[in-house]
Amino acid sequence: MIRPVRLRAEYYFIYYVRKMNTNFNLENKTALITGASRGLGKAVSLAFADAGADIVLVSRGEKALLKVKAEIELKNKKAWIFTHDFSDTQAIPELYDRILEQTKSIDIIVNAAGMIFRTDAADFPLEEWNKILAVNLTAPFVLSQCFAKSCMKQQKPGKIINFASLLSRAARPSLPAYTASKGGIVQLTAALAVEWAEHRINVNAIGPGYFETEMTRPLSEDKEFSEWVKQRTPMNRWGQPSELTGTAVFLASEASNFITGQTIYVDGGWLANL
Repeated sequence: MIRPVRLRAEYYFIYYVRKMNTNFNLENKTALITGASRGLGKAVSLAFADAGADIVLVSRGEKALLKVKAEIELKNKKAWIFTHDFSDTQAIPELYDRILEQTKSIDIIVNAAGMIFRTDAADFPLEEWNKILAVNLTAPFVLSQCFAKSCMKQQKPGKIINFASLLSRAARPSLPAYTASKGGIVQLTAALAVEWAEHRINVNAIGPGYFETEMTRPLSEDKEFSEWVKQRTPMNRWGQPSELTGTAVFLASEASNFITGQTIYVDGGWLANL
């Protein structure tokens, strides 16, 4: 009498494991990731390839993109590279058309490209303000717009993942443009999610905390600042890029099909410790 019960338990365990693997599987998907040459954008690119996706890598530096492309191809997945400076928002539609010519279809986009400039708000140059807003907020909107139009034309679902920040909800001195742009990303995510839900396009955002990347190296190597980050973070450490990628894969996969308009903060508890 025990054996059939045990077999049923094993059967259901295997069933749910297979179901979970299917839900988080990105096989036969193509993902376009901006800011893919380094840091969190690179980490997400490699994680998506591990989950089965082919990857379109977009960033300013071709040399760095070629290295990421080689890593993805070692995983037996396709990779394409395109160079673009996202401060040139007018050229994004033409860039997207060129990408579609090669890939035929995009299923997921990740708006990870971003820039930062630090100086007191009273002296903040308008040129830098406009550039940061263009790269961090306008470019994700234009690229998402291109993607959504393509999905609607092909009558297919899509996933958009924007990169927000702790500064979408908090603020620090000398970062007025970055803070404004990342606050805007959260509201843009919600606005697009509401409008495009009927077209089966999910729009969500990830708000990274303090992660050790090339861009944050000057901060993580500053002992005083690094200690402040650790004391302010309940987990008492900086994050590693690999600790963010699971959230990105989840939001790109079928496991998140009923989630849209949300911002998920991956921050070691930083915001909860206000």
